[in-house]
Amino acid sequence: MKKTTLRDVAKEAGVSVATVSYVLNNVSKQTIPEETRQRVFQAASKLKYVQNLTAKALSLGKTNVLGVLIVSPNDAIVPKTVSYGAYLDRLERRCREKGYHLLVSQLDPSEPSLDIIAERKLDGVFLIDAVAHSFHAISSHLQYGSPLVLVDGRINDPLFREVMPDLQGISEILNNRMLPGEPLALIHEQLSNVPYEQSLRDAFGLDDSSMLLATSEEEVLRSFIERHSDKSLVVFNEFVALRALRYRSPDSIVVVCTSECPELLPAKMRKLVPLRSKADASFDLMSDLLVSPFGSSAEGRIEYRAEGFET
Repeated sequence: MKKTTLRDVAKEAGVSVATVSYVLNNVSKQTIPEETRQRVFQAASKLKYVQNLTAKALSLGKTNVLGVLIVSPNDAIVPKTVSYGAYLDRLERRCREKGYHLLVSQLDPSEPSLDIIAERKLDGVFLIDAVAHSFHAISSHLQYGSPLVLVDGRINDPLFREVMPDLQGISEILNNRMLPGEPLALIHEQLSNVPYEQSLRDAFGLDDSSMLLATSEEEVLRSFIERHSDKSLVVFNEFVALRALRYRSPDSIVVVCTSECPELLPAKMRKLVPLRSKADASFDLMSDLLVSPFGSSAEGRIEYRAEGFET
């Protein structure tokens, strides 16, 4: 069977080969009417046109593939593919709008396999909850100048960019507005990134006895909640909060919605919701770095607002 070419698609759509190329390669500098774009897409679909991505990568010096590497412990209280489901969905949409493919892979925190980075020649990587000692090993597998954005993690290196909740801002909202003067206990899912864990401790000023980094051990979760029955409970992540609701009433919990799924919670539950999508912050930062790998100084701190409480 003869392979469909750009010329075949152009003929079917009644446009020039250049127009087909602009549309299928999502060239932003060209203004193509939406009706024309749809004709091109319909023609390409009808003729089952498939771009030769390998040839395209060789000619452009890039693959238009971005990676999401998720550091995922086996004993996590909630699988990362679940707690980051909304993030991945939104990020994939943003990537597709700009002509990028998104590749998602899970990494073992103790022995991360990095072959996928070199094999797919990723243009950039979003790295979720990275173990600090593996961070530079991961970045070294990228092509020189390819950006790496650390999501929900910290790294003391100005060459890399971070996207994470504004922990200090969240603490101030809780301590000064929502729960002023009240003793707190805090539950967060287990962290691989130790600097992020330390930032969490610093922001809330809690000792180890009042903070739980929860794993899948249900008895540990239950025991911690019952031991702090006299305190207001702050829970990061809606899915972890649903587990906590087995042992505490909704009115004694405040949820920080890091999974961006507040609709999963009881309607009148007190919560903090992000002012901006973490996926949007991640992609916008990556877009800047793809244009100027060493020129962007932007950071991605996600601010939150309070919902479900009386002022």
